Amino acid sequence: MSTPGTVVFADTNENDQLSLVDILDHVLNQGVIVRGNLVLSLAGVDLVYIGLDVILTSIETAMRHMNATSGLSDEAS
Repeated sequence: MSTPGTVVFADTNENDQLSLVDILDHVLNQGVIVRGNLVLSLAGVDLVYIGLDVILTSIETAMRHMNATSGLSDEAS
C-alpha cells in the first residue's frame, strides 16, 4: 500500500514511488506543458472549438529559458 502524498506509475513496486514534493520540484525546475482541445458539435457540425495551452513552471525557470533563447538568436545574426 502506498503512503499519502505519493504517486505510483503503473507499477506496484514500492521503490518506484514519487512523492508530491518530487513532482512539484520537477514542475518548478523544468516546467510542464499541458495541451488540450475541446470541440462541441451538434448533428456533426462543430459549433465551438476551445484550445488550451498551459505552461507550468517557475518565473526563474521561464526567465532562464527566455534568456537562453534570446542569446541563441543574437549569435545567429
